[in-house]
Amino acid sequence: MATEERAEMPSSGRFKELAARLLAPDQRPYVLLSVFLALLALFLSFLRSTPEGQRWLAEWQAKRLEALTRQRFQEAFSHDPPIGFPLKRLGISVASENFSSSRPVLVVVFGGCEGCGEGAVREWASTLSWRTWRKEVTAVLVFQERAEKVREAARQGGWKVKVVADESGQIARALNAFFVPRAYGFVDGKLVWLEREPKRSVVGTLESFLKAVKGEEAERKVMEAWVQEMREKAWGKEMAGLAKGGRR
Repeated sequence: MATEERAEMPSSGRFKELAARLLAPDQRPYVLLSVFLALLALFLSFLRSTPEGQRWLAEWQAKRLEALTRQRFQEAFSHDPPIGFPLKRLGISVASENFSSSRPVLVVVFGGCEGCGEGAVREWASTLSWRTWRKEVTAVLVFQERAEKVREAARQGGWKVKVVADESGQIARALNAFFVPRAYGFVDGKLVWLEREPKRSVVGTLESFLKAVKGEEAERKVMEAWVQEMREKAWGKEMAGLAKGGRR
């Protein structure tokens, strides 16, 4: 026994010496940092190994990504053209035999023309081709694509709306179209409204545009006229008139 106790003494002494060094004032920050990192690693390991932890991490990552995206968008918005920006600076001519200077001009910028007959492009083109919208708005769809390809897409789609090829991207840069499609409203040749919410529906964008350039009451009347036109096409003019009368 005496021999064992004597053998243990050097080990105990080394432990005390190590503890004294770790608790020394100049070592405390390093010790605390090591303990913190160890606890953090243990905490993250726990989060990843439990359903609740995984859900919490996913929510945190989603919120962090949303905050970063919002910050990037705010920085990008700072490069938007100012209200009052002249339409003529874009080199877009909207004059035609049916053109009326009293109508607001809606410019919608897209990317390339791949899939031009599908998705958002088709929805915008078909919506703005309705008689109601052609009566209320002078619409221009801008594509960052070759002119021949844009004309062919418009011909195949039967679009009743003006299209412009912006192969060099000059119009998109001038309007700061950092997300597409992005819409811009002009009245009397000057910018009065621009879209600030990406991935908004076509109808939602048009409602926001009309409220900005015509007011809420006029926006409501235009939307009602469009609904009536769609009913007439689907049911026939007589049945659509009966449905409208029944609502009253």
